[in-house]
Amino acid sequence: MGITVPAWNTEGAVYSAAQGRRTEDGGERRNVFGGSLTLADDPIAQRRKQAQEQAWNVVKNAWETDRATDASIQSRRDHYAEMKRLGEEAAAQLKDITEDESVLQTLYGVEDDSREQKDLELLKREKDAAEGKDVSFTDGERERLAQLHSQPLTEYQERALGMYDQETYWRKQLADAERRMVNDTANIHAIERQRPEYQPMIEAQEAAEEIQKNANEEIKSMLLDEAVDHIDEQLEEAEEKQKESAEKKEEREEQIEEQKLQRAIREALIEGTKEAAEEVKREIRRSDTPDIETDDMVELVRGSDTVKDVGQSLDDIRSSMRVLEADLKGIKVDEEV
Repeated sequence: MGITVPAWNTEGAVYSAAQGRRTEDGGERRNVFGGSLTLADDPIAQRRKQAQEQAWNVVKNAWETDRATDASIQSRRDHYAEMKRLGEEAAAQLKDITEDESVLQTLYGVEDDSREQKDLELLKREKDAAEGKDVSFTDGERERLAQLHSQPLTEYQERALGMYDQETYWRKQLADAERRMVNDTANIHAIERQRPEYQPMIEAQEAAEEIQKNANEEIKSMLLDEAVDHIDEQLEEAEEKQKESAEKKEEREEQIEEQKLQRAIREALIEGTKEAAEEVKREIRRSDTPDIETDDMVELVRGSDTVKDVGQSLDDIRSSMRVLEADLKGIKVDEEV
């Protein structure tokens, strides 16, 4: 039979091999390269291998069954040939014995219608009856057989009966060979008649293709499930990142608001300090004491109503006043000039 055993594709993209996994404790598994996974780690590869093995076993079993059928037919043909050889040998032996019997009868000069020859034929029929052949005797024949057994046979009759025993043996061999040849022929024809209706290799290929098809559908479902899981994980990660981004954004906005508030306070402080500084200048002019120290100026500024409204701490005012000290000294220089 010209059956082609399908070569199953052992390659295929393994989606799960390249995707991250969630562990039972909620942690995140790191993505790995698919080529580094073993078969035990990859359920899709396991399912694909299982389908391939099932399909191959179906084809292999069908192939073995088909080969066994061929072997059975060949065995019967071989047996038929052997029986034919044995039958031909038996037929040749029978032919030789028949010729020897004719020669023996001529040698002893026994005529066909003689009492000696007729008694020989009666004794042969008795042997046939003993072998189970359907032979009947008249009362006169039975009486004659009894007489023959009560007296010695002639030399011709003894030799002729010995040849007849050999003839009987070879006739059995020929009949047995012919019977077995008939049986072998019938069995071979029966198998060959059934074969067009039952073609194991074709049916096995169809079954193997069905197994592979079902496995592919199952693998597609597994890939889809993994793809959904992967998308869910990506969405979850994206939501977490978005949440983190929102928290960071909110934190940045709070920082910006805080910075705005601090800047507003500083601006208010500066504005208020300028007013206080102007009042200090006026005090300096009135008191005619240009060499006032920073601490003294702070004491003067502390008394300013504008600074009190700002609500800034004394340390902040000191820091701001160190900046203004240079301006005040500049005022003094201007006045001296």
